Amino acid sequence: MKINDMKNILIYVFTLFSLSISAQEKPTLYLIGDSTMSDKKDPEKNPEHGWGQMLPELMSSEITIENHAVNGRSTRSFIAEGRWEKVKEQLKPGDFVFIQFGHNDQKVNDPARYTNPFTQYRSNLEKFVRETRDKGATPILFSSIARRNFNEDGVLVDTHGQYPLVARMASKDLDVTFIDMQMSTEQLEISYGPQDSKQLHLHLEPGEDPYEPRGVTDDTHLSKKGATLVASLALQEIAAQDLDLKKYIKKTVLSQKILKEVPVGSVEYSEKVPWRKALRQDSKWYGSKEAQRITDNVLLYQHDNGGWYKNIDMSNELSENEKDSLKAMQVKEMGTTIDNGATHTQLRYVAKVYKATKKEEYKRAFLKGIDFLLEAQYSNGGWPQFYPIKKGYYEHITYNDGAMIGVMRLLRDIAMYDKSYSFVDTTRKEKAAKAVEKGLEIILATQVEVDGKLTAWGAQHDRKTLKPAKARSYELASLSGKESAEIVRFLMEIEDPSGEIKRSIQSAMRWFDDAKVMGKRVEWIKGEHLPEGRDRILVEDPEGGPLWGRFTEIGTNRPMFIGRDGVVKYNLDEIEHERRTNYSYIDNYAEDLLKEKYPKWEAKHTSQK
Repeated sequence: MKINDMKNILIYVFTLFSLSISAQEKPTLYLIGDSTMSDKKDPEKNPEHGWGQMLPELMSSEITIENHAVNGRSTRSFIAEGRWEKVKEQLKPGDFVFIQFGHNDQKVNDPARYTNPFTQYRSNLEKFVRETRDKGATPILFSSIARRNFNEDGVLVDTHGQYPLVARMASKDLDVTFIDMQMSTEQLEISYGPQDSKQLHLHLEPGEDPYEPRGVTDDTHLSKKGATLVASLALQEIAAQDLDLKKYIKKTVLSQKILKEVPVGSVEYSEKVPWRKALRQDSKWYGSKEAQRITDNVLLYQHDNGGWYKNIDMSNELSENEKDSLKAMQVKEMGTTIDNGATHTQLRYVAKVYKATKKEEYKRAFLKGIDFLLEAQYSNGGWPQFYPIKKGYYEHITYNDGAMIGVMRLLRDIAMYDKSYSFVDTTRKEKAAKAVEKGLEIILATQVEVDGKLTAWGAQHDRKTLKPAKARSYELASLSGKESAEIVRFLMEIEDPSGEIKRSIQSAMRWFDDAKVMGKRVEWIKGEHLPEGRDRILVEDPEGGPLWGRFTEIGTNRPMFIGRDGVVKYNLDEIEHERRTNYSYIDNYAEDLLKEKYPKWEAKHTSQK
């Protein structure tokens, strides 16, 4: 062999060896914690993100990041499930471990997760720190991030109790780095304020995001924006303490200004608020000029009979000509409705602004609207979709899209002396109570019986026969997973349910269990070849479900997919694209009931005599 060849071989071997050593020396950052830190599935679609999920975008590729944080875990359950042991086995000198727990250690009613902050919680933190150091790695303790929990005065109120204090005490006694994320994120929430801080979390209206079609209000978990800012705060604090990890943080993160300037004095609300978000503002906003401008619009749209039309953005700027046209239309009664949230949504909004402003015209409009709802109720307790009665399917008792349940929730709040409606007179409160009582009677009477067993409800029922009824061509008589879930939620909210109501709930939940579809999931796909660039499909997934059909065949419990031709199909891809993408035929309508709400309700009520 020639000398040059030998030299080249030696250089090649040395290079491989150097690369191998380099790879071995590349540190790993391990994350252990709960859902506020954890990775979320479908990151391109899912509006929820954990702050640990954002770290790879904010740090260099010179460090490996392994996120072992898991939703719902406390220090106790993380250890009990063997998750810490799995991390510990992989640790090597030069690695780092971020440790953040507390949210779920507080679950005092869950023995699998709860820990006393001063005993077991602290002991578990000490275990993580000690065993990390035994492996030659560096532990870093974090306090939990703050929840968005502003009171009516706009003050951010703590929800974590003693856990952050204990984490701080443990870090001091063990001489381990402590990152006070509670303090940092409190400052973040406060700097954004009661209103804008919603951007940091999950505040989505129904239909606003296809990943959360029912909408979501979650002030604990983070949006992508919130997760990115929280992760950046954590890294800036690490850099401020001049830790070795600083060299792996991107310079753009270190120079970023994250906290907003906190306004001094009264808060001005200049941002335009869309109607779909008008009920989700902080309490002080309802006294603002913008809130009153929208309320003035709402009153212009109200008809003389007290009701409203549907599908109107009440927040739009109106010209003088448009205002004059609306005033002229107020005498028209046909078309006022409770469909798609109409009337009861406007009334809830007007009540909020009246409470903040005490303007008498707002109170008068509210009371006129309540009189409309009371008058619209059938003698059997149901409500039609339109009032005055519009011939056709509109006169059916309408559960579809939460129409009747939305009305009953409002009337129930009034009848139960909710402080939001303290200005309502006693006579109307008594009428509201009777209307709710009659509404409950018709809910029980319309629950469909199949083979001698109570099941669920249709989207609409014939007002005379009380049987499920057809509406539009693609809305055939059936059992509705979506509407039945909303009815059961309403029934579960009753503090002291009668035996008949208990039986109704239990029967419906058995039906949900029998009718659930497993092994499938709903997925939105995108592509230039698709009409409008997207489609909604149903795919096989061993971990998919539970799902329920919005239209479920009575007797077989098979989900039905019906296009505008009115022909029943049993596969989503068999109906036209326009219906697949613009109408919800199958989804996880009752998953929260089956997995969480019903077990809690059952534990509370089945033991009662």
